[in-house]
Amino acid sequence: MAKCINCLKELELFRGLEKEEFANVCLAASKQIIEKGSYLFTQGEPADTLFLVKGGKLKLVQLTEGGREIIVDILGQGEVLGETVLFQREEHLYSAKAIETTKVCSFSMAQFETVIKSNPALAVKMISHLGQKLYEFIRLAGEITGTSARERLLHVLHHLADEHGRPVEKGILIELDLTQQELADMIGVSRVKVAQIIGGLKESGVIQRKGKSYFLASDPCLLRNFPEGQ
Repeated sequence: MAKCINCLKELELFRGLEKEEFANVCLAASKQIIEKGSYLFTQGEPADTLFLVKGGKLKLVQLTEGGREIIVDILGQGEVLGETVLFQREEHLYSAKAIETTKVCSFSMAQFETVIKSNPALAVKMISHLGQKLYEFIRLAGEITGTSARERLLHVLHHLADEHGRPVEKGILIELDLTQQELADMIGVSRVKVAQIIGGLKESGVIQRKGKSYFLASDPCLLRNFPEGQ
């Protein structure tokens, strides 16, 4: 029980609540290990569980009607997915695929409803949490709408740096093993186009490849020196 409580206490939603309030939830909480390349869940499956990423990383991938894959987001340690299932019974709108071995803690909507009934204040906290995530999504979408491919790629890299970056000398190391095709899927262009943009950014010193990670320079002058035509 103690380990289960510690797992759920890492959720921002549950911080500040007493241990006794987790009794019913902890009876059903479970842990999973998702191997690299495997799916936590797939698009179209019934959504009835909330997940906390305990370690590793997941990419959220949506398949369009035309058969094209779009990477919606990448989640790492401490992040939550599936919160909306606590308010409505729907199918998953995307698949969650491990890009490295990932540990996940989860509990069902039924168990969460039990906690809500005993602590209505938690519902208010959940709504606030979802509102903040929606705001961040709209803000990011607004920033990249109507921009060039180069600007969209830079926005995505800065977003990934905020979420998964580690400060190093003169910049940030984005500790994700991302292919050029995955970056292309995130901004809606071809892999060839991304390769061209990355090539130009490397020549200008804006980014560098450090092993499997990208280094993003913190000097804003480098961005001004990079030609807009790419």
